Amino acid sequence: MLAHDLVLTNALGEERWLGRAGAHGVARLVRLVDATTGDPLGVEVRDRRGEARALLPWCFWFAGPQGSDGWAALVGALGVPVSDEKYRQSRAAQPWWQGHQLARDARKMSPMEGKAARKQIGWYRSVVGANEPVVLPFFSALLLFGLFSDVLPAFLAGLLSALTIVLSLGPATVSALVSRISYDRPIDAA
Repeated sequence: MLAHDLVLTNALGEERWLGRAGAHGVARLVRLVDATTGDPLGVEVRDRRGEARALLPWCFWFAGPQGSDGWAALVGALGVPVSDEKYRQSRAAQPWWQGHQLARDARKMSPMEGKAARKQIGWYRSVVGANEPVVLPFFSALLLFGLFSDVLPAFLAGLLSALTIVLSLGPATVSALVSRISYDRPIDAA
């Protein structure tokens, strides 16, 4: 929480900056509650026109032993009106936010499986896309035959080609292994 902005960080580490003033500034918090049970489902951050700007799933943001403290801190820091609205979800909807206008937002504001997070934030996702670590070594492999040549320029081209393959595939392989071994573990209960 900043003096003029509310900053929300999602499960991928992306920040969403919502102004606290102006037409699209945070003007109200709406707690969505299940129409049948009355259990809180999520919180909509709404602007002055009543449009939802962010959707925070209750179970991941404000449930649990310290969840009520987090909710009280958010309400106190923002100093905006808070209201409850009944939200009627379809019985087939899993998770509850399916069908909500900010369903993608709620998905990103929830914990993700390691595979889904890696797919969205991999360091190699640029112009070429997910296959980038393979493209450069593939074309470098054509020059590997120079390693078996007696001609110095061909040998150097082969050597540099081998070095390129190792230096481009090595970090990608290490990153993938570290991600799968250390980041995909379930969170231990505290």
